[in-house]
Amino acid sequence: MQQIRRAGLGNKMMKKTILAWLVGAMIFSASPAKADEAAIDRLTVSKAVTHALANNPIIREADERIHAAIASVKSSRADLLPEASLNYSYQRQRDAPIMMFNGNVIQTAHRRLYNWNVTVIQPLFSGFALASKLNISKLDVTARQLEKEQTVLDLIRDVKSACYRLLLSNRLLKVSNQEIDALSAHQRNAELFFREGLVRPNDVLQAQVALANSIQQREKAVAEVKKAEARVNRLLNRPLDESIQLMDIASFSKSMSLLNGKALSQEALTNRPLIKLLDISLEQLRQSLRIAKSEWYPTISLLGQYEQSGDNPGATQNDYTNDHNTSIGFQAQWKFFQSGKTRAETDRVRRQIKALDAGIIRYQNQIREEVRNAILDCHTAHKNIGTARAALHQAVENWRITVLQYKQQVSTATDVLDARAFLTQAESNYFLANYDYLDAVAGLNRAIGKKRVN
Repeated sequence: MQQIRRAGLGNKMMKKTILAWLVGAMIFSASPAKADEAAIDRLTVSKAVTHALANNPIIREADERIHAAIASVKSSRADLLPEASLNYSYQRQRDAPIMMFNGNVIQTAHRRLYNWNVTVIQPLFSGFALASKLNISKLDVTARQLEKEQTVLDLIRDVKSACYRLLLSNRLLKVSNQEIDALSAHQRNAELFFREGLVRPNDVLQAQVALANSIQQREKAVAEVKKAEARVNRLLNRPLDESIQLMDIASFSKSMSLLNGKALSQEALTNRPLIKLLDISLEQLRQSLRIAKSEWYPTISLLGQYEQSGDNPGATQNDYTNDHNTSIGFQAQWKFFQSGKTRAETDRVRRQIKALDAGIIRYQNQIREEVRNAILDCHTAHKNIGTARAALHQAVENWRITVLQYKQQVSTATDVLDARAFLTQAESNYFLANYDYLDAVAGLNRAIGKKRVN
């Protein structure tokens, strides 16, 4: 019997061991996928920014524009190199070509004539037009790279703002849930006091109305969370309805360093891609002016040609002239009169240069204003944090005292509802001030051209 029991016990232990091994294997095999999913869903703000920079289509769009500009450089450089062409023609004349010599008729060519040639043209001088076009295309690559930098700055700001909006929406949803719990408890107290004849039925009705309003506000808060999630998912190039778990800020800032407006404005004028892009555009216009002036100069090219001409499709038989020949020479072309077109074109480009010079000054002033406004937003939001924190402490204490007083029938139901409304507003204002400050800092980083991920 003992052996049988031991055998049975051994079988049970064996089954448990096998079951544990299978479960462990399943967990182990599923863990990489779940880990990857958790790595995506459990995001910090900085990881969300990194994910967006790697996956947002606007970055790929900017990269393709850069590649297109690089291809344009290759095309412009090819204009400076030799160009070869192949021509083939066939001609049939009704009468044979002839010439008269001392009263005699002499045929000078075949009635059917096949001709083909290979021509190579090397530009030697174009009035600096080709070199200027190459310079413009090179500058265009730099311009597209600067546009990508601006795109990165904008995307970082957008992702941070979207994340802060999502975190704020989650906080406000929690506040709404807490309000519902508090008002539900107040409704139960009001109903209890009413059954005991301590309060009027109005207290119960007011509690029910307040709770219903709070439930409606919670539905709006839930919708705001979904909207905020959709925006974050869009920026991260994920399905809009996919759930996302964004880790909240560990602690809010209680102090702010002094912001030097002049230094930050100078940093913005130095770092902002927009200013650099305007400088590139100005240089491109100067190169365009050289292209316009090139019409005043002749164009000179070196030509080389090999041709064959004959009465058969291969143009290898010719009874009247050489069936093949090679030539080399120069070709010059000078448009010395175009009815004032060149002068008008150069004047147009000069006006564009002056307009862009004025535009650069305007954009510099605009950037200074953006930096100043961003600094003001940071100061305002940070001051509001202190005010909101103090108001929150007061609202919490007021709510605690009012609830105790109502239980002791010292305060009224209206006092309780007002106290809860004050607490909800104070909590909302506190979180709004903190996330507004974080958003203002993100806006300041964009204004000064700082690509700060964290």
